[in-house]
Amino acid sequence: MKKIHLICNSHLDPVWMWDWEEGLGEAISTFWQAAEFCEEFDFVFNHNEAVLYEFIEQHDPALFARIQKLVRDGKWHIMGGWYLQPDCNLPSGEAFVRQIALGRKYFQEKFGARPTTAINFDSFGHTVGLVQILKKCGYDSYLCCRPNLGMMELPRDFWWVGKDGSRVKTTRTIDENLYCTAYGNALNEIRRMDAAYTDGENGVALWGVGNHGGLPSRKDLEDVQGFIAQADHPVVHSTPEQYFAELEPTEEFHRSMQPCLIGAYTSMSSVKCKHIELEHKLFTTEKLCSVAALNGLYEKNEQAFTEAEKALASLEFHDILSGTCCIDGEKSSLRKADYALELLQQEFNKAFFALCGRYTKAQPDQFPVFIFNSQPYGDSPVCEAEFLMIHAISDDERQYTVTVRQDGKVIPSQCIKEHSDINYDRRKRIAFRPELNPMGITRVDIQVDITPKQPAPQTPEGPIVFKDSVKELIISRKTGLLESYKVGGKQLLSGGAFQPVMLQDNADPWGWWMDAIGKNPRPFALADCTEGPFKGLTNVRVTEDGPVLTQVESLFKLEQSYVQVAYKMYKDLPYTDVTLEVFWNQQDDALKIKIPTALEGSFIGQIPYGTEEFEQNGNEITAHRFIGMDDGDGVLAVYNDCTFGFCAQGQDLYATLLRGAAYCAHPIGDRPLVKDPTRFTSYIEQGRHTFRFRLSWDPRQALESNALSFINKPYGLNFFPHGEGAQQSLGLTVDNRAVSLWAFYQTEEGYILRLVNNTPSTQTAVVTVAGHSFKLSFDPYEAKGCLFDGSALTELQQWL
Repeated sequence: MKKIHLICNSHLDPVWMWDWEEGLGEAISTFWQAAEFCEEFDFVFNHNEAVLYEFIEQHDPALFARIQKLVRDGKWHIMGGWYLQPDCNLPSGEAFVRQIALGRKYFQEKFGARPTTAINFDSFGHTVGLVQILKKCGYDSYLCCRPNLGMMELPRDFWWVGKDGSRVKTTRTIDENLYCTAYGNALNEIRRMDAAYTDGENGVALWGVGNHGGLPSRKDLEDVQGFIAQADHPVVHSTPEQYFAELEPTEEFHRSMQPCLIGAYTSMSSVKCKHIELEHKLFTTEKLCSVAALNGLYEKNEQAFTEAEKALASLEFHDILSGTCCIDGEKSSLRKADYALELLQQEFNKAFFALCGRYTKAQPDQFPVFIFNSQPYGDSPVCEAEFLMIHAISDDERQYTVTVRQDGKVIPSQCIKEHSDINYDRRKRIAFRPELNPMGITRVDIQVDITPKQPAPQTPEGPIVFKDSVKELIISRKTGLLESYKVGGKQLLSGGAFQPVMLQDNADPWGWWMDAIGKNPRPFALADCTEGPFKGLTNVRVTEDGPVLTQVESLFKLEQSYVQVAYKMYKDLPYTDVTLEVFWNQQDDALKIKIPTALEGSFIGQIPYGTEEFEQNGNEITAHRFIGMDDGDGVLAVYNDCTFGFCAQGQDLYATLLRGAAYCAHPIGDRPLVKDPTRFTSYIEQGRHTFRFRLSWDPRQALESNALSFINKPYGLNFFPHGEGAQQSLGLTVDNRAVSLWAFYQTEEGYILRLVNNTPSTQTAVVTVAGHSFKLSFDPYEAKGCLFDGSALTELQQWL
């Protein structure tokens, strides 16, 4: 005999076609009506999302007390237990953990509730990286609705298996209405869901009103009660936990639940870039503050970090991070993020200046620069910093030149273009290559001299060839593209790389029923520099050249849009950085960059706490801070700091930078996507954008740590200390670069560490914290949570 579990809920997007205030205000109405119905009818109301309960607690304490009583009485069930329903593709693994932790803490404190079934009904696909996170955060099951039926073949019920072997019971609902029923029509829709199950099956039916909150009508509740009474099989008001307790899947699924609404991997780049910035500012600030605290120089401001975590979690809401919200939602979410960034910068400053202030005073005519390396390994990257001279040189015969020393030894350095544009020589920006201490502060000292003015870098007539002990690059003067990239004599490219390409797109930010982004590709060509932002410039030019780096810029144009591509080639390092400055004036068009590789191999990309292999058929996929072509000998890796949408067509890699989408342009039958195409409409991406990439030939086991090093570039600042001496700082180190440190932060019990082995092989690492060393073993793709209490390091089987 079959059994149907009715799970009544009210899907309530706090922000979508409306802003936060309207959504949160609707929560009061929805929760008030839910409380009344729970007291009047014999059923269970299920709801998740701590952010909504927080709002009720703040603005209607009497209603909040009623809900607490209903929860105690078993009439109201705390479902899911997360802060909100986030996008389940784009946050990092650590960001997912913080999202869950905020909800876990709130619901435990306010309701004594600890759900064991996670739910994300409306999220647009689900990364397989979630499985390990769910399991280690105390969940045994997962209930979701997407990808929609017809988007992806999936078992109805299955064991979802993570990259590390973790398993959770999972159900994707089978009804076309997903998570809600139409107001006044619940009975007909529940009957349809009931009929989809056969004898002996355990079924689930989600019902209730959404997307803007609301509850089923009294008639709906009366109709459902009648259906339950007359059914010839058990139909029960239930909870997700009760449903999964009676479910035992027989199939396994080992991949991400993707693709699903692929346009959301790229739409609204402003929010996506801000989310990446905030998530890594949070993690980097925590690391610096933890180092300072270990040395007795910092006391944690718990409120500031909690506010930052909430802003990060809010930015992850599935209609915000996906780029499918209205313009007000975009603006308010960016405002929340910037507020959090300012809070974090204040805490960063406290820790940074406390650590640097212990160093001795500078000598006369000496400019100290302090660099914080957030990675737990020593390194020798190119760093950059700026400082101000006492006097300005405003003639064309002289200039300031610099010499950089570390521990008295001269290290490679050169002056590069400073960020300001005032036309005298006073503000200096330097690129230099120090030996950085792991997870700590490194000091260099700069001596300045006045010398005759040096000529500007020269651009050769023919191809621009860059060659050092590691690599050889050729940039064509005719195309402005990176035509050749060799490492150890191995050719990695098959043609012009970082070619901007415009494609025909549409205004739908979700990308409903799409497999690939764009069609009819049109490559950008070198600009003639007769108009627009490049007027009067040279379209291919060497802009920097010295002992540390050479930089070449190429200027491109197509229709009304412009792209500057700047190649920054570092001496004797295996990577090259490429920055794109885009002036985008298109509608219904997408922008990609093309990187043709010379490799036969697998197309791979980073996902939360893992790496996934993707098809090379031109279909859009989502990955995080690296993608690459793995030929077995190594990986031609493309690292990024603000991109999620990619594809591979055979051996050619593509990154999707911008889409031609409008705000909330949801397909409605065969109607035009934009409501009134006869009037001017401001599309989401129009304006100026910056994208940063790194091209490198790397071993597979180095990809995760290299991605973190790229996104969290060392922070350098000119500061004059007044301390007694550079004391040895207590910090944290890891002796194996295949093991990455994602989190290091203070709690009441000690310090939490989250370490990740994002490789398909087992790894061991010695982790040293405050002078105490511990050896850890990692299974393939395993993430570990550990607690350091000042002397011992304990592995945490449950992270939360």
